[in-house]
Amino acid sequence: MKLFTSERITSLTFGILFCFIVAVLAGYNLKISLQQEELKTRERISNTSFLIGEWIKGAFVASDYVLRDMVQTIPISELKYPATNPTSHSDITKYIDDKRKTLPYASGVGLNDDKCIVTHTISIVGFDASHREWCKVPKNNPDIETYVSNMFTSNNGELMVIQARRFPGDNFTGLAGIGVNLDFFSKWLNQISIGSNGVIAISDTNLSLLASKPSMPELLGKEVNDPLMSSFISSDYNHKIVSHTSPIDGIERLYGVRKINDLPFIIIVGEAYQDWQKEWSKQVWISVSAVAILWMLILIVVRDYWTRLSNLSELKKARDELEILSVTDSLTSLANRRRFNETLDIELRRLRRKKAYLSLVMIDVDYFKAFNDTYGHIVGDECLTKVAEAIKISLKRVQDLPCRYGGEEFACILPETDLESAKSIANEIRKNIETTGIKHEGSSIANHVTASLGVATINCSEPIEPQELVNLADQHLYQAKKNGRNQVI
Repeated sequence: MKLFTSERITSLTFGILFCFIVAVLAGYNLKISLQQEELKTRERISNTSFLIGEWIKGAFVASDYVLRDMVQTIPISELKYPATNPTSHSDITKYIDDKRKTLPYASGVGLNDDKCIVTHTISIVGFDASHREWCKVPKNNPDIETYVSNMFTSNNGELMVIQARRFPGDNFTGLAGIGVNLDFFSKWLNQISIGSNGVIAISDTNLSLLASKPSMPELLGKEVNDPLMSSFISSDYNHKIVSHTSPIDGIERLYGVRKINDLPFIIIVGEAYQDWQKEWSKQVWISVSAVAILWMLILIVVRDYWTRLSNLSELKKARDELEILSVTDSLTSLANRRRFNETLDIELRRLRRKKAYLSLVMIDVDYFKAFNDTYGHIVGDECLTKVAEAIKISLKRVQDLPCRYGGEEFACILPETDLESAKSIANEIRKNIETTGIKHEGSSIANHVTASLGVATINCSEPIEPQELVNLADQHLYQAKKNGRNQVI
């Protein structure tokens, strides 16, 4: 049959082989990308747990200095209940409470005698704490000078931990203690940013939950029945990262668990797979879509090759048109994001050799969502087309590249342009957009369409990546919008 000529079989074979190679390379690239994302997540989790641990450790070091002052200042002879000298007892009580106030996170302070009876405190004295861990452990272990307890419930029902320090001496003569409620632990977690499905928690070595983010007040003070934590506490590991499904919410996360040396606390930091793999998942969809599109294109090209063997010029023309379409925004006819990225990288490398300036202008149409909501998306597209025209007429040089960066955001790459020149061009763009006279009742700064612009300029002799320049221009754009829009920063 004529359909299966040698030329057609060869072209089909090469097309299939090419698609297979592209798919394999895309899969390999995704695998490497996933490994890199996991490595970054592991490092981020490890650093976060270490930072929280150091914060907590530093706080207890500070409170131990306060306790050290107390036991070195207060005479052991004063540790009596009931008090024999009311005046002296009142002075010492005030002294230790003043010491407590130097620690913003301390909720209570007290002194105990050699039988663990509370002799001084601002609340109730006379309490027998001999059954409490924070008194029993230092009393029965002469080598322990300072001790931090696991969580317990105080006499007034408050969940807290106690840091205690023995009074000096060969025998146990008493101790001073500072109480810390669970708000102290929550304070550290509130300063940490984690993914939308991430968790951070602190527990003691009895697996009692001390703090968590997101907050779960109903679980505070309760034992977390988690085999992961139980096995980690009993192990010799100080820090470990594992993949684990939470028994609380059923979400699979990458967890970092860390012990705090000399303190009975465990730090747990978990990032959900759906969070840290979010960007990678986008790459998967993009890669799969790109490969699928490429396969379809290859099939189309092969089919076209079969029918156009005698007209190679038409095939070349079709390929050229496809290349132009791949780097052109279909709505505004400006360069698209792909060409923007390619051009920025090429210009940065070219100007680095010349040690010349490179400027970038980021442009965002003000209140464009309100414009679409008011006039509809068809009119919104017409607005973007007119804005694109205003940008194009503002650029006088062939080497300047206007691009549609995405949505209502545009960008201009200005090679060999210093900051003052770039600012001048940006201001001309802003004025040209403003003078298009496109009606905009949803704008709070004018009754017509305006734009905010951010300008960034670098000397290419300095080591910088393309994304750093984009981020810098974006920061200036954000500042322009923050400052009231319709301006250049």
